Amino acid sequence: MSGPAIDELDRLLAAWAQARRLPDADAARIRQAILPAVPTLSASWWSDFNSKLSSAIARATATPAPALAALQ
Repeated sequence: MSGPAIDELDRLLAAWAQARRLPDADAARIRQAILPAVPTLSASWWSDFNSKLSSAIARATATPAPALAALQ
């Protein structure tokens, strides 16, 4: 989707965002209140995540037992 209406919407949204932008100090203070200063991911986070994802995919794509029984 493109055209003059989209360009106008982009311009209006940019102007709105600029008028309501937080000062950098306020944004940094809010960010620090929400996020830890140092990421707290464990060394095995990717392996754990991948394992859970693989298990979910295997469960979602497995043929149910009744369907397997019907094939025999």
